Amino acid sequence: YAKIYNDQAVYENSALYQALSLMDKLELDFRANFSQESKRLLRVTIIDLVLATDMSKHFDIITLVKSKMGFQAARSGSRLSASFLDSLHNGMTARREAETQPEKSTGIDLCQLSSEQTILLFQFALKVADIGHCMLPLDQHKFWVGHLETEFFNQGDLEKNEGLPISPLMDRTKPGPTNGGNQAGFFEVIVVPTISLWQTLLPESADQLHQQTLSNLEFWKNSTHTEKSSTLDE
Repeated sequence: YAKIYNDQAVYENSALYQALSLMDKLELDFRANFSQESKRLLRVTIIDLVLATDMSKHFDIITLVKSKMGFQAARSGSRLSASFLDSLHNGMTARREAETQPEKSTGIDLCQLSSEQTILLFQFALKVADIGHCMLPLDQHKFWVGHLETEFFNQGDLEKNEGLPISPLMDRTKPGPTNGGNQAGFFEVIVVPTISLWQTLLPESADQLHQQTLSNLEFWKNSTHTEKSSTLDE
């Protein structure tokens, strides 16, 4: 697949190909009564949304959301400062401001979004869902992180057997996704800023998710301290 897609969004393009191929099967095609234009728009939209989940495009999407939609939250009543919006993707700074800033966004007005903003919001929603296990209750979150580590290590084994460089976090001889430091870093740089921005845009849908995210982050930070103490004891 990497060769087929020229190393560009390999997982996402592969999933799209398989999903869209299934939709073309007569017994699975729910678009029978769609016009040709509607079918085309649906296909384009699905492709745009799935490709947006490619993590290599993460900060591009975040920047677009803030530049194209951040002002909407301000117009609809938010007193959130521009500096706060600008800092949402800057790791711990974003986390501290999200925890301490007292003024709360009232969110965007969905009825006022342009077509471009609507697609962008859908893309961002799918990105939030893509890392959604990080916002689940801790036991469920840890369950999925464990499965993620198994998947990563299995891929690392395949890469090693093929004589390829082992991808980050996929070498089973090194700390993987269940390592507290790795997870804490992922939360601080990716997860917390992402859900904080979502909370700014649609607070009623994100307040509880945001709190659970911060709670899960604290677990991983404490795990990091425990791991360091265990290493020192040895």
